[in-house]
Amino acid sequence: MRIIRLVEPQSGLSARCRLLDDVAPQSTAFLWDLAERKAGFEAMHAIWTGPEISVPMPSSTLPAGMAQPPIPAENATAFPEAGDIVLAYLAAGSTKGLPPGPFYDIGLFYAGGGRLLMPFGWIQANVCARILDEDLAKAQADCRSIRRSGACTMTIETV
Repeated sequence: MRIIRLVEPQSGLSARCRLLDDVAPQSTAFLWDLAERKAGFEAMHAIWTGPEISVPMPSSTLPAGMAQPPIPAENATAFPEAGDIVLAYLAAGSTKGLPPGPFYDIGLFYAGGGRLLMPFGWIQANVCARILDEDLAKAQADCRSIRRSGACTMTIETV
């Protein structure tokens, strides 16, 4: 079992997440690569998708030398549940308004009622990790703090 941690110091978020290697191997490989590099990205509470902290990652923001693979649908959903960590992938040029190159987004869903309806339509994202049960209640409170505080920096690391 592989575990990553999502960390955001201002809110106190430090959520351990079990990678779902068996159902989303390419998505988890991508997350593990980010975690091994202890990559940090700007994150914010989502506008359209409900109870989600979104970590958008245009290819230009990925760590130098990191592979930018196309991520196929695996364990995909349009309705993530509380504790789900999803990875969305949009190919270069597939969606109007995105920066050049492939686009990745990690979604940390902290409560029920999530839906992946964007201004350009419905998408599906790969459920590739789950917040550990014992970390979920604190993560929910910390995500609500991020919602109130605004943009932040989220780091992904190995445990």
